[in-house]
This record gives sequence, structure tokens and C-alpha cells, in this order.
Amino acid sequence: MISLGRYIMTLLLLACFVSTLSAQTAEVRPRITNITNKLRKENQVHFGYPVGFAGTPETNNKYYKAYLKLKDKATDDELVQLPNDTSECIVVYSFDILWQRQHSSLKTIFLEHQNDTTFFWTAAGCTGMLDRINWFMLRRLRPNHNDGSKNYLTKEEFDLYCDKFKKADKDFSCN
Repeated sequence: MISLGRYIMTLLLLACFVSTLSAQTAEVRPRITNITNKLRKENQVHFGYPVGFAGTPETNNKYYKAYLKLKDKATDDELVQLPNDTSECIVVYSFDILWQRQHSSLKTIFLEHQNDTTFFWTAAGCTGMLDRINWFMLRRLRPNHNDGSKNYLTKEEFDLYCDKFKKADKDFSCN
């Protein structure tokens, strides 16, 4: 016969396993899917940077506003799923929001995307900025930011990936 303590321990372990499994497979709510579908219509990332000849921040852009809605409404669990999206813009938006929230999964997401050399445009300046997903993520994870953010990579790890990316593409800059 199973002792009461062993029975309770088994139930607790089972409950932990089920809750962990359900957290990992959490669904993205329809409201968040609607926001990402709107963002997916544009092939540029809009962070509200100054654009055009006058250098006016594009804070009235509908895609920037949708990005802000995603930032406000999406849970961390939903955002952690979005880097698996097929849209490079959704990958970048979700990673950026998780970085702003200083989420603990950033290094894992970066490691999953370290070979993702997909280009994406960011609306900025007169012509925009061209970047790659793995470059963007690495720069966000630069250690010792003076903005109070966490260090997700050590300086040695950052330098290692920096060197790797430079060897793969001479246009890459760690700055």
C-alpha cells in the first residue's frame, strides 16, 4: 500500500508537470492574433523612430500603434511564442518587447535564432535601416547596457557571436 506522504508527493509532482506543460503550450489569444495579423501586413518594423527629411517621429503610424498595442496587451507567454512566427517583423517586435520587459528567455530565443540571417527593414531616417534578425537580437543582448537592463550574455559570449557574425558577413557591425 502506498503511504500517504508518497501519494501526496506523487500528486504534487503530477500537478507541477501538468501546469508546466500547459504553460508551455499556452495559446495566443485571438486579440493578440488580430494585432499580429495587422503587423504582418507591413514588411517594415515601426518603432516610432524619426523618419523622412524632417526627421519627425512616426508615432502616428498605424503599425507603430499596433506595435504599442501588442506591447500593452500580450502576455509574456504569448510573446515567447511569437519568435517562432513566419513574419520577420513579428519575430523582431516580440523579441524587442521581451527585451524591454527583461524576460528571462531572451538568451534561449537568441540561441534559437543565431543562424537566422533573414533581413528586415526598420522605418527610420530617409530610407530606413536594413538589418538581420540575428544581428538585431545580438545587439539587444549586448552586456553592460547602462540602462539598467539585465546581462543575458557575458562579454565573452557577446564577443564570440560578434566574431562569428563578422566572419559570416563583412557588413556586420557589433555596434
